[in-house]
Amino acid sequence: MTELNHLCEFKNAKLEKQFKDYQWPYLQERLRFIYLITATVYLLAGFGDYYDLGPGLKFTLILSARAFAGLVGIAAIGLLYFNRKASPMHSMALTTYMSIVMITEILELVMKAPLAGTLNITATSFIVFAYYLFSPPSLIAPLIGGLGGSVLYLCAGVFMTQTPFSSMITTILCFCLANISGIYFYFHMETSRRREFSAIAKLKALVETDELTLALSRRKIEEMGDFLMKSAKRFHTPLTALMVDIDHFKQVNDRFGHPAGDRVLVELVHRCKRRLREVDGLGRVGGEEFLIFLPQCNLSQALIAAERLRKTICDTPFQTENEKMQVTISIGAAELNDHHQELSCLVRDADLQLYQAKEKGRNRVYHAAA
Repeated sequence: MTELNHLCEFKNAKLEKQFKDYQWPYLQERLRFIYLITATVYLLAGFGDYYDLGPGLKFTLILSARAFAGLVGIAAIGLLYFNRKASPMHSMALTTYMSIVMITEILELVMKAPLAGTLNITATSFIVFAYYLFSPPSLIAPLIGGLGGSVLYLCAGVFMTQTPFSSMITTILCFCLANISGIYFYFHMETSRRREFSAIAKLKALVETDELTLALSRRKIEEMGDFLMKSAKRFHTPLTALMVDIDHFKQVNDRFGHPAGDRVLVELVHRCKRRLREVDGLGRVGGEEFLIFLPQCNLSQALIAAERLRKTICDTPFQTENEKMQVTISIGAAELNDHHQELSCLVRDADLQLYQAKEKGRNRVYHAAA
């Protein structure tokens, strides 16, 4: 995918953040699983250490290291519950936990050098491989924990034990296989996850956004209006709806052509967005009709905003390929009241006021009390 960089992350930082937030609930489950399983197994492995080493200083050291690793794993689980949002802190916690696990494995290798065999090497390399599979969606953390831990483990085997050459070759091959396979599966899974997320995001944008003007779609603006209406009723705050229509838009298409009409629609939405607040909603509900919701705005405040929109459109001509054209809009305004039991009632009232604005000569703002 051309959207991804060499670290298998979206080049668009905003899209990458959205992906990580989207993946976080699933990642939480994976992290809880790996922490719980490895911490439990690590503590239970103390029985095998006692069998191999018997009571003494070596056994005490290994058991202490295992207990510490288990406690760090439990603490990481607690961090997931107390800090439920995606954060670099969780990557640091997993890297710290993996580093402690690998240090414990190195300690076990040194303490059990005469006893360590293929089984111990296989178990450690499996831990490295699993780390790639369960790591957060960022390559830096698994490389530090998995690849860095493997290098330290191999160095300990070479310089701190009397491991035969043939066994050392087998150990190196096992860790190379674990890291190469882990990196391959990491890239494969992350590419697949991001490809799926990108497809969902594009499909969602098609459903929620008008393809031409990039205003909200009819379905999305009605969903937003329904939410704003329920919120306004619950908290007793004002809400005003504006219905906007381009005057004589058919004449624009007939005289200048449909491409010019499309440019007018795009430019109109662009100008309106510059005049509206971030909390306001602007959606296209028809060919040249737009619906605007102004939360926390009573009728008098909304009329000021509506008049500002009208002047923004009519005061500056729209540029076509060959000439400039004068475009005006009519706006109907309706404030939410007790008679509006459903969103459709509020929208219908705004639409009725728009009809009155057209009847009165267009290029004006009209509301029920006028």
